Amino acid sequence: SFIMYMSGNTISIFPIMMVIMMMIRPVKTMFAVKQTFKSFESGSGGISTNIIGQKFVFVMGNLANLALAMYKCHGMGLLPTHASDWLGFADPIQRAEWSIGGIGL
Repeated sequence: SFIMYMSGNTISIFPIMMVIMMMIRPVKTMFAVKQTFKSFESGSGGISTNIIGQKFVFVMGNLANLALAMYKCHGMGLLPTHASDWLGFADPIQRAEWSIGGIGL
């Protein structure tokens, strides 16, 4: 996540590639949860263990990574969040106030 912070919110190839990878990897990982935990299910001596809590934390961590990627897309302005993003005849939102360096303009 530090590298995502350092890449900034500009639209260039490096941040876009990082966001794409940050969205694809958790999705691919969540489809392979059973395969990932296969070796842990049969505990020592063939006794099966309950690892549902560990799987839950694993899935929650991947969902957090996906949420971070969506937040980064929002910061870059790539998510359609306003009506003007969907409709050609709608006017874009006009900013009510601009601030620079903590001073309202």
